[in-house]
Amino acid sequence: MDKTGADAFVFAKANGIIGKSFTAKRAHQFFSAKSIGELWTLLYRTQSPLVPEVLLSQQIEEKAFTDFIAQYVKFIDMYDKPERVLVDQLLLFEGENLKEIGASLCKGEKNPPKLIDLGSYSSLHYKAWPDIKKITRGTPFSWYNKVPSIHEQQQFEFKIDIQVCRHLWESAQREKGEASEALLELYKQEFIIKNIVWVLRLRLFYNMKNEDIISNLIYVTDKPGRSDPVAAPAIKILDWPLDEYEPWSNWKYSDLVNPHEDGQVWQIDPVWIERRNRVEINRKATKLFHQFPSDPCSLIGWYKMKNFELSCIRTAVESIRLNVNPEEAMEVVGGING
Repeated sequence: MDKTGADAFVFAKANGIIGKSFTAKRAHQFFSAKSIGELWTLLYRTQSPLVPEVLLSQQIEEKAFTDFIAQYVKFIDMYDKPERVLVDQLLLFEGENLKEIGASLCKGEKNPPKLIDLGSYSSLHYKAWPDIKKITRGTPFSWYNKVPSIHEQQQFEFKIDIQVCRHLWESAQREKGEASEALLELYKQEFIIKNIVWVLRLRLFYNMKNEDIISNLIYVTDKPGRSDPVAAPAIKILDWPLDEYEPWSNWKYSDLVNPHEDGQVWQIDPVWIERRNRVEINRKATKLFHQFPSDPCSLIGWYKMKNFELSCIRTAVESIRLNVNPEEAMEVVGGING
């Protein structure tokens, strides 16, 4: 299908799916379900399989994720020449597949792990298992040419994360127009807060030195310094007090900070920030999707909205299993405001 026709068809189809999805206001319905079976019926409009609750919980999450990826790949397939920015988004899952492969080989497993099906958009040579050098040859991950030791595994995975973030950043930069600017802003918010949460966790729970924390940040330039657009905001807060509300109340991202009550002991909460940012990313994604219906970047907005729905599904499943009340469960995904 030519680009104009594909853009119109894909947006109409994606919009229809969003209309039936459990994002924003409809996400509340997840948390009203009383059982895993009821949640299955709500999601898939069919009777739930007759399997134990633990297996049904797993099946709900796996089906939701598989359907999400399959639909996104199907959208890309609608184009005679798919836009690069859409295909580039799949490198995130390619990276996750490589992590699974590396972990399995590191453990000495004989059979390949279960991987995310990316259709024809996968560049890794899975049939070459267990030869890691052949699996990655000629791909963006060709540097991953040996089985990591248990001590190297985390380092290799971090390098994959850096590569994927830089790839997505550069992909958005190559696009032109207001939609690409909105997409770049969405990535920026996502990467910055990921770094900030990581800085706070390392300071609060590991008392790590500043130079060691900086070496663990993601970045989109040559190094994680004060000139890097996604590392700089996290570096800025390295010496901020963790138990004084005032500096955080005037921060650029103060809307994400856990509230302070007079007379109560307060400490910055990275989990709270992470949850609130999840909602903020969904808000930006919704705006990107609806504001630029004829631009390929719009579909990345759809992708992020569906990803938020996945977070809600996982949280709803766990809240039912653990008998968590709906209000507390909704707080876990950031407090859904609609």
